[in-house]
Amino acid sequence: VVYRSAQTDADVCVLYYDGTMKTFSGSEFDIDEAINDGAYQAWTFGPMLLDDSGNAISSFNASKRLQSKNPRTAIGYYEPGHYCLVTVDGRDDDSAGMTLTNLSNLFEELGCTSAYNLDGGKSSVMTYDGTVVNNPVNGGRQSSDCILIKEVTE
Repeated sequence: VVYRSAQTDADVCVLYYDGTMKTFSGSEFDIDEAINDGAYQAWTFGPMLLDDSGNAISSFNASKRLQSKNPRTAIGYYEPGHYCLVTVDGRDDDSAGMTLTNLSNLFEELGCTSAYNLDGGKSSVMTYDGTVVNNPVNGGRQSSDCILIKEVTE
């Protein structure tokens, strides 16, 4: 099911049925090719945080507000089925948040081969087993989107 197929300038992150995850710039992303390659999910928010070699990206085509220290949520990829989810609190006395460059460097240090910034700010909420495990800004916000990690049983 394709929810939205309009071309975008935003970077795109694709999770494939075989467990691989790849990031694309908006200009290089081809939805038909992604579907033919077995795309399961695709997200457009970004930006991507690592280049094709797994190195931190230090320059982003984003507003100063988006690049500044903020609460963050991002996903990194090691190998099929192995991911790294990071949620960073911010905008309070205990945590100022992270810049996109800080976040990019973190994923490189963690050894991810690709990484992608998801929605942040009040949307940066991480739950485990039904319990919120971070301190969202002003309690967070309602969101209909989530990434669910669950063991597959047959």
